[in-house]
Order: sequence, then structure tokens, then C-alpha cells
Amino acid sequence: MEALASIEASVGDLIGAQEAGLMARKTWDFGPSLMTKKMITKLEKEGMFPVDRAKPPQGKTVPSPGKDYIIVFKDYFSCEICLPFIKFLHQVLEEFDLQIHHLTPNGFLTLSKFCWACKSYGATPDLDTFCTYHELQR
Repeated sequence: MEALASIEASVGDLIGAQEAGLMARKTWDFGPSLMTKKMITKLEKEGMFPVDRAKPPQGKTVPSPGKDYIIVFKDYFSCEICLPFIKFLHQVLEEFDLQIHHLTPNGFLTLSKFCWACKSYGATPDLDTFCTYHELQR
């Protein structure tokens, strides 16, 4: 009997092309946003982001932010998850061709912990170092 510790597999090894296509189709269509201007005003008052910097998506079901806009989930702010070091975050998004709404709260947490660890040791968060310790999972 083979020990399970010696077995390696990625998500791509575990699902077929048909299943991957179905999963991708399901994850890109979020349905209409439930965010309202009143909810945004409340988050502004709580200091989650500057006044008049956010707007509801107005019925879109597939995220498509315009120039200088990003899609974020209200739950990020409800859980007080901060955006990680902005230059480093930009490098990660560019390198992996991602937008913020592609990241889960756990993804933000991983990036934030990495930035915190770097800053704690007086280092600047670096994409190469991050990639040495972490692997992108779609």
C-alpha cells in the first residue's frame, strides 16, 4: 500500500476539462449585486473607504470594472480585512492577470500576512519571495 504523503496533485489533476468549464462559468456570473447606495454610505461613515469613492454596480451580473475601479465584496469590509501593501498587491494582480474580485478573503489574508511578515522584519514585500513560498490556485 502506497503512503499518501508521497502523492502530489493539483486541482487541474483532480477535475476534467468539462468540470473546469462548468466551474468557471459558475464563478464568473455573480448575479445582481445586492449593494445599495445606503449600504455604501454606512461603510463610508464607518471609515472603510473615502466618501464618494464607491458606487453600486447597477445591475451588472458579471464584474467589469471601468478604468481606475475595482470590484470588492462587502464582506471584506465587514470582516475588517484590509487591502495589503498596495504596490505589492498591484504586482501580484499584474503578474497573475487577476483583478481584486478574483481573490477570496483567504487570498487577501495570505497576501496581508506575507506583507505583515515582511514589514515586521524591515523588508519590502517582494513578488519573487512571495512566489517562493506560495502557489497560485485557481
